[in-house]
Amino acid sequence: MKLGIFCLPPTIKNFFEAVDFAKENGLAGLEPYPIHEFARPDKKAVQAAEALATYARENGVALPCFSIGIDIVSEAKRKENIETLKRYADVAAAMGVPFLHHTILPTLSHTGGKEPFHKLLKRAVAGIREVYDYAASVGVKTVCEDQGFVFNGCERFEMLLSSVDRDIGVVADLGNILFVEEEAASFVGRFAAQIVHVHVKDYLCKSGGMPFPGEEWYETRQGNFLRGTIVGHGVVDFVTVLRILRSAGFQGFYCLEYEGLEEPVSAIQKSIRNFTRYYEDAQTMIYR
Repeated sequence: MKLGIFCLPPTIKNFFEAVDFAKENGLAGLEPYPIHEFARPDKKAVQAAEALATYARENGVALPCFSIGIDIVSEAKRKENIETLKRYADVAAAMGVPFLHHTILPTLSHTGGKEPFHKLLKRAVAGIREVYDYAASVGVKTVCEDQGFVFNGCERFEMLLSSVDRDIGVVADLGNILFVEEEAASFVGRFAAQIVHVHVKDYLCKSGGMPFPGEEWYETRQGNFLRGTIVGHGVVDFVTVLRILRSAGFQGFYCLEYEGLEEPVSAIQKSIRNFTRYYEDAQTMIYR
């Protein structure tokens, strides 16, 4: 298993410290994103990317993916954001990562999807193609995940993949699928052959028919409530997901994306422990 980290504890102030943190906690990889030295995709970020690649290699920590949360569908900033993604493709290339992961329309609100889906899909496809083609020209492959209210769920994601006419890879986010009341195993089972990278996170879940649990909770598309938590403390069926990915021959990275309320370092360490156990359990399951 290749286990890495995506979201960093707030005590870490740069990605060189993040490499140290990954190594100290027995993690094989680190997935950078636009904070710290990569907050802007400028020449300094390219230089930092080259330096980070060297430092990570010297410390035995892989850099499997660079991730960006961004909106390439809404008209207001669509063109600007696509150009930003191209500049981050340059950063990713300098870093030597194989994948540039970007979101599409990350809204967790019904107001973000007011237009008919076919119109949103058309703009999403055009944006994905433009970024994919540029990234490919600098040696990086773009990948997309199930995320938000609009481009999430098996049916809509299938429509996206069928329309885009590019060999984009799929990032399976094991927690995001819950925002549209579907299960991680359903998404992974549907797209197993195309999954190249996995984001590992877990959520507590409460029915929307119960009293409002507080501002710390997200609301799903159908009005239920989710809160990020330690891997294994929530509702995601990791063993089934891992068994499916094993059957599909998945060889990519699993990167932890912790966003709960528990103390981050301890929560990440517990998540590492639990996910490792689930992975081992999945490998020993044999069905005849």
